[in-house]
Amino acid sequence: MPIVDGRYEAKIGTTFTKPDDGIEEMKRRIQRSRGVRINNIPMTLLDELKPLLKGKDLKIILPLGSTATQELRELSDVGVANSRIYVEYDGEEANSGSVGLSDIVFNIAWVDARILGVSTMEYGKCVKCLRGTFEGAWRYAKK
Repeated sequence: MPIVDGRYEAKIGTTFTKPDDGIEEMKRRIQRSRGVRINNIPMTLLDELKPLLKGKDLKIILPLGSTATQELRELSDVGVANSRIYVEYDGEEANSGSVGLSDIVFNIAWVDARILGVSTMEYGKCVKCLRGTFEGAWRYAKK
């Protein structure tokens, strides 16, 4: 951690005021990344990200009850979640998904195709831990 004004300082995350701003930042980061892990994001967002994912080291876990298309299978290894993972977001049960890169994880709260919120985790130890959590979920996903 860097020292600023005699104190340790580390940015650990961002919560975007507008979900669209978070999605745009995610797209910028995906373009520069070699490896991407996607877990339980809305299919509409996945369709939007597909052009950016070609040629990446990629694994995708689709939401519970989803079906992988041939196009997705050609793009990546694909699994389907075996459990429902959700958060309470402003009093509403929302699905919890993520897009993980090597140095940042984008957390996405969503209901149906509507994205309620986007936040990031940028603290290195937490990013590594969340990446490990993805690998655990991958082992239990239907393939």
